[in-house]
Amino acid sequence: MGHTLKRLSVTGVAAVAIFATATVTNASAASGAAACSVTGASGSLTFTNWTAHHVDISGWVKDNAADGHHVAIRLVSIDESTGWVTDWPWHSEYDGSGATTSFTTYASPSGDALDHIGAQVAVIEGSTIVRACSDYA
Repeated sequence: MGHTLKRLSVTGVAAVAIFATATVTNASAASGAAACSVTGASGSLTFTNWTAHHVDISGWVKDNAADGHHVAIRLVSIDESTGWVTDWPWHSEYDGSGATTSFTTYASPSGDALDHIGAQVAVIEGSTIVRACSDYA
């Protein structure tokens, strides 16, 4: 899966959400979930078999408003040792208000660790994020 990397910039409330999460080591497998809602969209990701280099994911995203925008959800992961944040590909819903898209997938990065993982839910116009929220497992 292609993904983009960017430097983690932590300020204010975001620092509390990120550093309050559990860290996964190679010797353990964990599970968890992340969910949030923003005006016009809601979504959730459930994580199973979560190790530092693999996680199985089931998720959904729902369009909650007849506003002409589509909605999407994606995995966000953080490698604690490098501080890198990875924004994984979006899973989008285009069918309009009340429609829900459900899916299963996995993430297995080749280099960065999945120390912290979460969900980002967004209302999107074209390729521009109009509103978004994030939650971490």
